[in-house]
Amino acid sequence: MIAKRILILANSTKHHPKRCVAGRELIDEGGQFRWGGWIRPVSNHDEGALDFDERSLPGAVDPKPLDVVQVPLSAPESNPLQPENWLIEPEQAWTRESAMGATVLPTLVEQPESLWFDPAQKSDRASVSALERLAKFQSLYLIRPDKFHFQIRSRVWEGYPKKQQRGVFSYRGRHYDFALTDPLIGQKYYPDYPRTEEGDIHPADASRILLCVSLTPPFHGLHYKVIATVFELPA
Repeated sequence: MIAKRILILANSTKHHPKRCVAGRELIDEGGQFRWGGWIRPVSNHDEGALDFDERSLPGAVDPKPLDVVQVPLSAPESNPLQPENWLIEPEQAWTRESAMGATVLPTLVEQPESLWFDPAQKSDRASVSALERLAKFQSLYLIRPDKFHFQIRSRVWEGYPKKQQRGVFSYRGRHYDFALTDPLIGQKYYPDYPRTEEGDIHPADASRILLCVSLTPPFHGLHYKVIATVFELPA
């Protein structure tokens, strides 16, 4: 077993009530701490999604973004298109050590050239072949968008309209429109969802928004891009 200390940056909905958890490793070097890479703890079922009892902390609570958590892991999953994946150690409890303030987030912001750009696809997806051509590949980023707003809209699925939560933003001159899987931010901006009317919803200050964005496992040959967490920096 390998225990890793992780600053949680995402605990996002994946086939409710299952979740996808991810964050940055915090490495202790003789009392001095430094940031390691991304880690996404995954199960061996449901495309890696975690059940509540696989991710819960003492007291039966979910880890929240900015919690610092010790996570027992067994080994890297060795998934080239989700290289951050580590298999969890079954039946081993996670423990919360502390929490950090949002002021730490700007030091973790990354600046990729694009968000898995695939010219043959819509902005919220990429083919396996396109991803395999990318250099220095990673499937998670914390970014600062140039513009951002929420959008509630409907899509017809299997003959029935279904409400969607989307995040619409610009980054490095490109327009993006991703599914929003953050289970917390809607409680502030559209608490009546899915009864929320369709349309745009603007954050209090878009310049203070950071986004944790992620690639999903493949579905019919495509990896979809999601906003796993919307962070609001303090004023």
